Amino acid sequence: MKQNNHSIKNRFFASVLGNISKSGISFLTAILLAKWLGPEDYGRMVFLLGSFTAFMQLLNMSSSDAFFTFISKRQRSLKFIQYFWVWILIQFLFSLFLFINFLPESIIKTVWVGEKRELVVLAMIAAFMQQQVWNISSRMAEAQRETVRLQKLTVLVFLIHLIAMVSLWFFGKLILPIIFVALIGEWLIASILIVKVYKVEKHTYSMNNTETIYSIFKEYWVYCLPLIPFVWFSFAHDFADYWMLQNWGGSKQQAYYSIANHIAAVSLLATTSILRILWKEISEAKQKGDVQRIKFLYKKATRMLYFFGAFLAGGLIPWSYEIINILLGGEYMGAVLTFSIMIFYPLHQSLGQINGTMLYATEKTRALSIIGLSFLSSSIIVSYMFLAPETSIVPGLNLGSEGLAIKMVVMQLIFVNIMGYAVAKLIGFKFDWFYQIIGIVLTCSFGYLCKTIIVSIISVPILAKIIFSSLLYTGCVAFIIYLMPWLIDVSRIELVHNSEKILSRILPMNINGAANIPAPTKPRGAIFSLYTYTFPSTISI
Repeated sequence: MKQNNHSIKNRFFASVLGNISKSGISFLTAILLAKWLGPEDYGRMVFLLGSFTAFMQLLNMSSSDAFFTFISKRQRSLKFIQYFWVWILIQFLFSLFLFINFLPESIIKTVWVGEKRELVVLAMIAAFMQQQVWNISSRMAEAQRETVRLQKLTVLVFLIHLIAMVSLWFFGKLILPIIFVALIGEWLIASILIVKVYKVEKHTYSMNNTETIYSIFKEYWVYCLPLIPFVWFSFAHDFADYWMLQNWGGSKQQAYYSIANHIAAVSLLATTSILRILWKEISEAKQKGDVQRIKFLYKKATRMLYFFGAFLAGGLIPWSYEIINILLGGEYMGAVLTFSIMIFYPLHQSLGQINGTMLYATEKTRALSIIGLSFLSSSIIVSYMFLAPETSIVPGLNLGSEGLAIKMVVMQLIFVNIMGYAVAKLIGFKFDWFYQIIGIVLTCSFGYLCKTIIVSIISVPILAKIIFSSLLYTGCVAFIIYLMPWLIDVSRIELVHNSEKILSRILPMNINGAANIPAPTKPRGAIFSLYTYTFPSTISI
């Protein structure tokens, strides 16, 4: 039987494998660039790309989110697709004209802290290619459930980027202008290739040619209008964080924060694997009025992804010093505390991304905007308090990367749960938060306990200690899940059954010692995992 690459199961596993590969390659690339460039130049690169990522949000005004939601719900006409790409071209030409011909040199040097116009323009184009062109192109492929092809191409692009950076370093050409040119070329070519994936399917486009530019504009207007204030504040917030840290902390502090965030972001691996798939399926479920399916997907995703993040956080934080020292060496030891704090950030970032996806996919953009504005406005104030020097007109704490890390973790914790409460009310289920406390307390406690045990009883090199501690810690966490399976939203019977299935595939005989014994029937009323749940007949799994 031919494998169905469009099934949720296959798409999810393709996404997981793809993201594992991408994360590994991206992680290695970031570590090498951080070591080869040094904190100063690496911090400059992060600041330039990060500031323009924020700028792209401002230009886009959530239109790409609307685009993905619209093409996920149903097939759209070729005209609909073409109009949107014209809008993207307008954004690019406007940005290019603005930064080449309009902005005075004094403003550029003030806003981008002494950088030359040419480098700023290159960074802008690189960010545009990745954040706009590639992002939209890949969403088009995802909307057609072409996850498998998309992931293959994405991994290839990341690998090419790694090879390019190593080659530049080998030939002594690893400087920021050339890095940005490489990024522009890589993401432009990848975007062209992935758009072709969207055209592969015979019935990709709707034959409805009655759509006018006015009707399309009206559809976007209804979706995006409530989000415009949120988008403006998002830009102000993200750019302010980058700018304040660069201006008052310097490039080193920017590098410390960036590398800490990058390493900690390994906890988002599972989230990034499922997010667009979840968006597509929720949009479609909303269109069909299938509220039960939306509830199921939300609860399953939040519980499992949060605990996955808690598991990684509990294993990483006791070894923060050793991890930074091994990966980056003495130049980056100032990032240890920042890293220890940032490990907690992806936990609620996962929940925040899921909550945001729920509101985008169900077109509850007004609620998202209200909550987002409250968060962003207060977050900018807190950033100033933590980052501003004591000599400012309004004195700050001047905490550098550590202060920004504290702000991100605390603010995220508060507002993600506010958003979760709003999602629960809008969709119609009880808000649940207790699993968050239990999950992180238990994993961190066992993480430190396992390190203490291994360090006390075994005298081996540090890498061996980390490996032994990780194995012991994984066993402890597995025991926690067995005792409290509700932490990942499964029943104990389901947990045992799925474990038996996994073991039967690994071992020649199952745990009962007999080959090919049929699996026990799942109990009625059990909450099945995302991988075994049977969706309506329209979805192949």
